[in-house]
Amino acid sequence: MENAEAKEAKYATVTDRSDGEGCNGAREERSGEADYSRLPCLSEQSKTISFNVLLLRTPLNTTISRTFTTTKFPESVAALKLAIQEEFQVPVYDQKLSFDCAVLADGESLDFYRLKDGDQITLEYTTTVDVECAFHLMSLLRNALEFVKNEQSQLASGKISPEFSKTITDTLHVKDINQCIRQLFPPQKMFANSMFILNNRGLDVTTSLHSLLLNQTWEQICHLELQHLEYNVLILLNNLFMVTSQHLKYEVINNLDNIFGSFLRVPLSSKPIIVPHNRNLYSSTKHKQLEALNDVVTGALLCLNTKTADEQHQIQIVTNEKVMKQFVGCLETPTFPRHVQTYVLGCFQHLLYNPHTHKYLANVDLIGALLKVAYRSPSHQITFEDVDPALCSKLESDCVMYFVVMVISHLALTKATRLPEKLSSQVELLLNRFLRNVDFNLFCMWMVKARRYVWVDIFPPLSLAYSPLRYTSLCPIDSLCLEAAVMRLQIIVSKDGERHCLIKQGLLDYLICLPWHISEGLEAHKRAKLVLEMFGSHIPLQPPSLNNIVRAKLASTCCGLAEAMRSDCHRSVGWLLPGNSQQQTT
Repeated sequence: MENAEAKEAKYATVTDRSDGEGCNGAREERSGEADYSRLPCLSEQSKTISFNVLLLRTPLNTTISRTFTTTKFPESVAALKLAIQEEFQVPVYDQKLSFDCAVLADGESLDFYRLKDGDQITLEYTTTVDVECAFHLMSLLRNALEFVKNEQSQLASGKISPEFSKTITDTLHVKDINQCIRQLFPPQKMFANSMFILNNRGLDVTTSLHSLLLNQTWEQICHLELQHLEYNVLILLNNLFMVTSQHLKYEVINNLDNIFGSFLRVPLSSKPIIVPHNRNLYSSTKHKQLEALNDVVTGALLCLNTKTADEQHQIQIVTNEKVMKQFVGCLETPTFPRHVQTYVLGCFQHLLYNPHTHKYLANVDLIGALLKVAYRSPSHQITFEDVDPALCSKLESDCVMYFVVMVISHLALTKATRLPEKLSSQVELLLNRFLRNVDFNLFCMWMVKARRYVWVDIFPPLSLAYSPLRYTSLCPIDSLCLEAAVMRLQIIVSKDGERHCLIKQGLLDYLICLPWHISEGLEAHKRAKLVLEMFGSHIPLQPPSLNNIVRAKLASTCCGLAEAMRSDCHRSVGWLLPGNSQQQTT
């Protein structure tokens, strides 16, 4: 155990400030023994205690001074942090407290620091969360979990009396759960609130509740509240999946089979029973039940859209025959909402980024389903007050067609499948129609406004544009697919966040080199030059390094971008890069 002198020396260290002034503004660095001679200590004072809290938020570098009063004496620093969390909405794990140039350790008591009423504590933090709403949501989920666990046999029987039906509604509080989820996960607060729920074991409660709901088939679930509850659980899981940190990955992996279970609630591929996406059309309980199942499938699809972006789940998804049939069923069901079909197409795009999935996705049936959905009139579309409804309908159709074009282009450019002649002509017609008729600027606005895409990894789209083809002798479909791949890069670089993401991933040199490897007679070459102009209008461009120029040449002519960017790519493709004992000029 440390002696008193060692502890005093330990907590006399100065905490560095971002403004360079030391603790508490102009206080200078101190050395030697800390002065704890001020008496009495907190435990000897009145129960009502006040501190002046200096709130320092990084990296915004904002400073606010607030008074914090508590009527319950916190015995330890950890207890003080919990009280501060409730008062200032700053999560415990994000707090760094310091007093009199000493960082407060969670395991120490407040008496050790000799704090007194009116002292100033400095609180450093990075974010705030909606603590009350998050705890309320977790409380509602725990209550629902306990109820479903205790009433499993009666719920599964399908025989629900009016009295028990009222008990279900009053106990589950599904509307309150939905309201909490809406409040907790706007884009600007999603990450902070999700991490708070994860750190407070919210994922355990959510997955346990989901598992219990899956124990009953959809025919047995006679009460709509249970279906609405499953939908809300899936929406919550999707938000948690998107921000799951590495140390929580194992918990999410084990839940993927449950996501499959919800997605396969309704066998779309065998008998499409989903009803139109218009709640005003429902008059019978059966129709309302089918609409609720529609929502469940949609919620599961959102989760799968998030998980297909994760390489470790991609093979598990494409090798599940039932899931793949369900994907096609979502595309072929005419009354299924258009925006949900874009989720399916997004899943296919993510899966195609992994070369090992191509053999599972390269089939004529899938291409046929993609062509059907591309030409189908929308049964439901997103609308905005400032956009004409007719234009909304066209842009929504263009959006679905865009995702179809991207999936087909990927299959064609990677030579994953060989199309029959009749199907090939239909694909060529679709590509021409989209690339020549779409208003690019208006379409980009729609993609951002309707939140149709979020790019967190720029490598896959750029890698597709670097597919090793003989650009001088391309067939018409290949040239159109290449143009579509470059168009995707145009959309990506039109947004500030994606431009910085591209630089962060070290891909700017390869973007600059792209027009050099596409024949000038192709439309794809013109679009590639436009990509650089768009990028250069926001961020100055510098000449690429010689090493990356050679790697870009290898990528476009021989092995693709992924292989070319490897440090030992010269061994696998037979080329020699600068820096080896024997050099070859390319």
